[in-house]
Amino acid sequence: MNKDQLFKKIESFDDELINLRRHIHAHPELSGLENQTAILISGYLKNIGWNVTESIGRTGVIADFGPLDKGIIGLRVDMDALPILEETKLSFSSKVDGVMHACGHDLHISIGLGVAKIVKDLKLNFGTRLIFQPAEEIASGARWMIKDGATDGLTNILGVHVYPDLAVGTIGIKEGSLTAAAGELKVEIKGKSGHGARPYEGVDAIWTASKVISGIQELITRQLDPLDPVVITFGKINGGNAFNVLAEKVNLVGTVRCTNLKLFKNIGNWLNQNISSIAKSCGADAKVIFREITPPVNNNSEVNRVLRDSGIKVLGQENVIELQKPSLGAEDFAEFLNDIPGAMFRLGVSSSKGCAPLHSSKFDPDEGAIAVGIKVITQSIVELNNEMTKTVDK
Repeated sequence: MNKDQLFKKIESFDDELINLRRHIHAHPELSGLENQTAILISGYLKNIGWNVTESIGRTGVIADFGPLDKGIIGLRVDMDALPILEETKLSFSSKVDGVMHACGHDLHISIGLGVAKIVKDLKLNFGTRLIFQPAEEIASGARWMIKDGATDGLTNILGVHVYPDLAVGTIGIKEGSLTAAAGELKVEIKGKSGHGARPYEGVDAIWTASKVISGIQELITRQLDPLDPVVITFGKINGGNAFNVLAEKVNLVGTVRCTNLKLFKNIGNWLNQNISSIAKSCGADAKVIFREITPPVNNNSEVNRVLRDSGIKVLGQENVIELQKPSLGAEDFAEFLNDIPGAMFRLGVSSSKGCAPLHSSKFDPDEGAIAVGIKVITQSIVELNNEMTKTVDK
């Protein structure tokens, strides 16, 4: 299938995929609860001839096509929505109060299904596997699916994520780290209660917490290499019982992001040491718990080259953007890359009117990106198949 044939075929079912995307967008499901989404995906793939297995990684779906004995090219697609109240005022806005596809996973699903429609008509020497993954937003679904065997036999794997910073019709390619490692930080500060009129008689846990929040940001700039970015954000704070009583205990919950994996592995010790020291200087004690959530997405250079070359072939050199900086967002596609060579690219979704950021209640990506994603991924699967064929023939 040449480029013109590929484009013509995608154009023939573009409206169908847009309608599917709008249905999924109107009926979002939270992480681990993607039951109806999975049923829709499974039924669609079965109807066009794919071998489908359901309930992989709880609500996940895998679909295979072609000869699987020599090697399998994988595509991972995430399915879950976010606990966000939609404010786009679209005709197909979420019908589920407080739940929204604000990260573009509805577009990802349509892209995956479009790839399925193309691949089934190609004569490839190797198998293709589509991995429709739940619970990406809580960074759990990839591990669930891997545990259930979704990656068994995979030779390599591709991933895509929408990107509001790029215009529709373009893609972003990044060597090495595409996203950051992410962790969860919990801090319990223990002070001593006392009368609000005589704070010197107690130890104010709220005052201590404020010192921890500001102090740890200052220490990042003075103790850590600024060329290895680290972002620490406290998103939740709870403490105190009365307006005139010193708070005896405060709990902080936050997230830690960095791109240097060696630093990430040691950041828990660094946080424990420095937060405990700040708390002690205020007369309080601190208990620090750090949990690694997911490693960085580190793109394999060979698979990334295939994505780049495929993008140039179907979109043109001017529409393939070399990204210079990684995102400090997290992505559990990284879990697949622990054992399988793979790469993820960014898909431009900004229209002429622009596009709100990811995780925004007003996120409204340009649906023209669906066809673009299908073109790049399908061409990449063909190129990977050709390279694998040459290796076997040798």
